[in-house]
Amino acid sequence: MNIDEKIKRELEQQSTEIDKILAEEQGIGDFVLGSIRNSLKGWFILINLIVIVVTAVMFWTGYQFVQAQVVEQQIFWAVWFLASLIVQVALKQWIWAEMSRSSLIREIKRVELTMERSVKSLTN
Repeated sequence: MNIDEKIKRELEQQSTEIDKILAEEQGIGDFVLGSIRNSLKGWFILINLIVIVVTAVMFWTGYQFVQAQVVEQQIFWAVWFLASLIVQVALKQWIWAEMSRSSLIREIKRVELTMERSVKSLTN
């Protein structure tokens, strides 16, 4: 068997492996679980707990805004509502960035393993 046939056979084999990987459609649950299993899992859990607290504060300040009778109170509660909204958006942005980073690291490791297997099979 010459080198061209080896390369062709290896590329066909990799093509089927890539098709299998692409067929695995990950949902949002897989992304979240992947981030929890990552090296920053303590931070990920802490930030999620803080987001829950900030969400409760946001709803509470929104309710207080609606219930306020005086304009000064409405302004006070509106400022706190907007502050909690900004904090929540920033924290959720960090969560999504962390999930994206975790997913990217897993994909890079898959590519490394695939390349390592390809090199081993070509040298044999």
